[in-house]
Amino acid sequence: MLENSISGALPIQKIQNLIQTRSIIGVKEDHPVQPSSIDLSISNEIYRMRGSFLPQKGESVRDILREGILFPTSLDIPLELQGIYLVRLQETLDLPVDIHAYANNKSSSGRINLQTRLIADGVPQFDKIPPGYQGELWLEIIPKSFPVKLKTGEYLNQIRFFQGDARLSQQEHFELHKTQRLLYNIDGKPLPEETLIIDPDGLTTTIDLSSQQIIGFKSTPTTCRLLDYTQRDLNPFDFFEPIYRPKNGQVVMRRGEFYIFVTKEFLRVPLGFAMEITPYNPSSGEFRSHYAGFFDPGFGFGNKGEILGTPAVLEIFTYDNDFILRDGQSICKIVYERLIEPSLISYGDPCLGSHYFNQRGPQLSKHFSMNKLLLN
Repeated sequence: MLENSISGALPIQKIQNLIQTRSIIGVKEDHPVQPSSIDLSISNEIYRMRGSFLPQKGESVRDILREGILFPTSLDIPLELQGIYLVRLQETLDLPVDIHAYANNKSSSGRINLQTRLIADGVPQFDKIPPGYQGELWLEIIPKSFPVKLKTGEYLNQIRFFQGDARLSQQEHFELHKTQRLLYNIDGKPLPEETLIIDPDGLTTTIDLSSQQIIGFKSTPTTCRLLDYTQRDLNPFDFFEPIYRPKNGQVVMRRGEFYIFVTKEFLRVPLGFAMEITPYNPSSGEFRSHYAGFFDPGFGFGNKGEILGTPAVLEIFTYDNDFILRDGQSICKIVYERLIEPSLISYGDPCLGSHYFNQRGPQLSKHFSMNKLLLN
């Protein structure tokens, strides 16, 4: 059964143990540690690249730097639209042999279409850290919609640590929904079991194009406006255009465009679990359905299950062809992961400063003033 498993993701108290034992090095006293993840901060060592790369086994990023194919630059210079950059992270790892990790965009970077991918020495895969890894961490950064101004210490991605396999099986997803009610509707009622689509890849969620006046946003790519990552009152209309509720229940997503939508389902993550949205399933459509895939314990749940779900905001990027998105259409999979023990703190706790705790409907990143949107 779920509660007897010794495999799982590490909760906040176990991550703090890794910091205290210097398995995670370079963490400041005020460093953001979340209920089942930790944010990673960028240093002032940054390079411009001609293209993406991955190190081969046994090859460090510093080995590649010595080949002269990366060009030093400075954070004083804004990152150009579609430019490819590599920045060293301030944290390093010295993990135990039974602990591995996985990284992903933070919501705040994902919602501005700022693509980040973690690179580690000798690891020929993005965003993955093998058990017992020792070494530096690097971050590939690509502004996909706007030029972006960053400063040293910004948190653009996050990392989660695991012991063994944390993902629930198809049957365990059914069992967890029976006991904890993972998905609710907008009226605060749990979704009946017979309506759920659960397969070995997780639970299917659907797109909401009808419950709000503004059902989404589309970025307006430009080189003329600079997005300063430190700002919190940017005008949404300078970077995005709202998508209003369509009368026919359909939205045509154009090739190469970036969109923000929201799920119909209100999701809950109990304190003994975390959740991930799987990034891309080509059988569901020609789009990537999410950048930021981590949802911490307590999201849409609270401390004792008092919250009846929170919709997930989705960052969607279309690929080869235009795609007609219809209200209620399947949009992505969610997968629950067990923790090795329940988190002592839930998402939304006042001490964490969770930015998207009360999100309802599509919401832009923390850099924008939603009041300016409402006043327009």
